[in-house]
Amino acid sequence: MSDANRPDRDEYEDDDRPRRPRRRRDDYDEYDDRPRRRRRARADAGDDGLQYVIPINTSGLAIAAGYVGLISVLCFPAPVALILGILALRQLNKNPKLHGRGRAIFAIVMGVIFTLLPLAFVVYAAVAK
Repeated sequence: MSDANRPDRDEYEDDDRPRRPRRRRDDYDEYDDRPRRRRRARADAGDDGLQYVIPINTSGLAIAAGYVGLISVLCFPAPVALILGILALRQLNKNPKLHGRGRAIFAIVMGVIFTLLPLAFVVYAAVAK
């Protein structure tokens, strides 16, 4: 019988880590005197992709800016999207634990595009006359 297959061999015999002594079989009673260790939930626990679908720990201003930026294709709310995006970026820089930087940047880009686009048409129409 090889050394690894011996029934009395401890599987952690080669391990140098300190281990708690095993309890004897007659030590098991109904009430345990040792306090139980509780595991803490990790702060970053969860799926990273989930924060893009469900706005967990995301700036409310960034969420609003993202939606207004999406609607800014209609050209009317584009300046509002630009302002909200800038405010959201300022808020995110002050509080780095919040998420939503991509939404804020999206709102700024859409706000700039759809604010300048109608202005370019107005200037072009005025010059073309």
